[in-house]
Amino acid sequence: MTKDRALLFAVVGGIGSGKSFATAALRAFGFPCFDADAEARRLFDDPAILDVLRDRWGASVVAPDGIVDRRRLAEIVFAPTAEARTELDFLNRTTRPPLFARFRRWLDAVRASDAEFAVLDAPLLFEVGWESDVDFVIFVEASRATRVRRVAERGWSPEELDRREANQLPLDVKRARADFVLVNDADVENAVKNGKTNSNGKSEQVAAPAEPFSSKDATSPIARIVEEARRRRDARL
Repeated sequence: MTKDRALLFAVVGGIGSGKSFATAALRAFGFPCFDADAEARRLFDDPAILDVLRDRWGASVVAPDGIVDRRRLAEIVFAPTAEARTELDFLNRTTRPPLFARFRRWLDAVRASDAEFAVLDAPLLFEVGWESDVDFVIFVEASRATRVRRVAERGWSPEELDRREANQLPLDVKRARADFVLVNDADVENAVKNGKTNSNGKSEQVAAPAEPFSSKDATSPIARIVEEARRRRDARL
């Protein structure tokens, strides 16, 4: 770990935990960001990938305007059927290699720049095996009740949330592998404050504020995480 290249934060957490909150806060510091979900959506603009999806699932997965019908695609790969896992695996084999190539090009460019930190917003960081490129992992934590309420705003049922998370690593595994835990629950007033660790002694836990904060606010949880990351970097030089 050196000062002569950008150090990479990765943001992970459960569905509806508020990962975008942490990512936006890090971006407010001016850190460049790779949004894996957004880049994955852009892959669907590739005619070659559209052809693969159409060949696999028929014309119903591509809207008349040539855009992937993501709702229809989700109905196929996250269906409560035994076949859905096979279909999800096919989608992953189709999209993950070109997505990783985009990530590596972005990371090479960032590390050739004078950026101090960069941000990887990749909910499936561990599942796709990208963690070897990451210096610090931030796990965004929220209770299931809070996450159920948040995903309801997307039109999802609790069962839909559970089906999608069943295809991911358990949250306690992700949490244990993180360097920092950012509590972003409905009741942050009762969240554990800065300075405590989880059972493996690795993750520093901080609580997100109820209101947005400025990147110049040194008391903010993200600011404390950034400062602690600098301290750890300097200690390893």
